[in-house]
Amino acid sequence: MHVFKLGSLSLLVVLLAACGRDHAPADGQVVALVNEDEISVHQVQAVLQRQPALSGQLGQAAGEKVLQGLIEQELAAQAARAQKLDSSPKVLQAMALAKREILAREYQDRLADKAVPPNTGDIDRYYDEHPELFKERRRYTIQETALKVSPAEAPAWRDRVKATTSLAEANEVVSASGLPATSREMVEWAENLPLALLKQFSTLEPGQSLVLERPDGLVIGTLVHTELAPINRRDAAQAIQAVLTNQRRREAVSKGMEALRQGAKIQLLGPFAAGASAPEGASKASTAQ
Repeated sequence: MHVFKLGSLSLLVVLLAACGRDHAPADGQVVALVNEDEISVHQVQAVLQRQPALSGQLGQAAGEKVLQGLIEQELAAQAARAQKLDSSPKVLQAMALAKREILAREYQDRLADKAVPPNTGDIDRYYDEHPELFKERRRYTIQETALKVSPAEAPAWRDRVKATTSLAEANEVVSASGLPATSREMVEWAENLPLALLKQFSTLEPGQSLVLERPDGLVIGTLVHTELAPINRRDAAQAIQAVLTNQRRREAVSKGMEALRQGAKIQLLGPFAAGASAPEGASKASTAQ
């Protein structure tokens, strides 16, 4: 038997679609009948669109695998309705949540689709503003050391490590501290580092360290070696366009959601009432994420 698990949300979508439907005659788009209930080619295509990797792995067989999975879902949904599970409070609540999530996602997708795509000037500007990613792109060899130290003592040890100018000196400071520490060496291309960290590492010379404070101590990144590997503007254009497009889509969704918040009356009740006193801008940050 072919087994294809789509996850709980997809099953809820099937249940939602099945509840209260009329049995219309087949129109040529039906690819399976399961106890007289229809599965259409559009449903198969929808699953394939949500899981594009499946087509890459299985080729033309992907459609058959998805169809078999939908058949099993339909059988399970029919059995659930026969046992009146579609009227249980748990299922009704899950259906309501799934319906709201689907509607919200569709609305936000439409907000994102209104974003203005980047033009040639935008791509040129991004290329020039981020030399650490393109003109001066490098491969970084970094020794990462986690040093367990109390918050009160962290600033002093941070300053000692930052004053070192070689890997040996940094290791000596860590060793002399007598504090628990673990180290590992990693090699990362510029684009794989968080942009905020990349900007700092790009200014370091080999042997210098970047030190970050964490609740349980310090994370020390000592630059061991760098290798220059620039990317020209032509080769970078496609990647930059993707970054800017995604960025603008997120911004469009964030602005649209903030406008909805501003125009809505939202009142927090019960145990969440304290959230009403959250700092201004908290909701905006939450939406952006």
